[in-house]
Amino acid sequence: MSAPSALAQDTGMPSAAPSASKSPPPLRVTSRAAPAVTKPDWKELSPAQQAALKPLAANWSGLSESQKRKWLAISKNHSSLPPAEQAKLHSRMTEWVTLSRQQRAQARLNYAETQKLAPAEKTANWEAYQALSPDEKKKLAAKAGPKDKGAATAIKPVPAQKLVKIPVAGKSTKSSPKLADVPRKLDHNTLLPRPAAEPVPEKK
Repeated sequence: MSAPSALAQDTGMPSAAPSASKSPPPLRVTSRAAPAVTKPDWKELSPAQQAALKPLAANWSGLSESQKRKWLAISKNHSSLPPAEQAKLHSRMTEWVTLSRQQRAQARLNYAETQKLAPAEKTANWEAYQALSPDEKKKLAAKAGPKDKGAATAIKPVPAQKLVKIPVAGKSTKSSPKLADVPRKLDHNTLLPRPAAEPVPEKK
């Protein structure tokens, strides 16, 4: 008994008869690559950084590298802040974590809009809002209407009087000047227009 057929009997597989055609290669099972871990990892942060970013601990691994850099920059002076300001920063982080991706995009747009206001105007608006009762705040939120579903801001239409009217092709307008049709002859060697013929001087 040949070695391949003996091996086939031992393993319970049919013996392969020698043939000209080769059997297909075995299938390779590939697993999906795990999402890349962005740096720095939570364990790589200093104890002070971990304390400053505590509300983000559970979601830290899911943040992009740029988001991590931003949060590290925001929380850099956390230890030097008064306790009330530290609590405020942590509450903002907690709120941010609970927002969906769409809500975060809307928050960025709202922030960009408030940056356009003068500091005094921002302060006045905030103080006026804080002075409202909870019921008035709810009414104000209801009056504002539903938030846009998309992250992009709506484009404001341009007023009609600011648009330039484009003349329709093929129709001539009375105000448009007509250019005189000047027949030009081409130079057959260069395919460029020939210069205008110079007058021949008269013979004396």
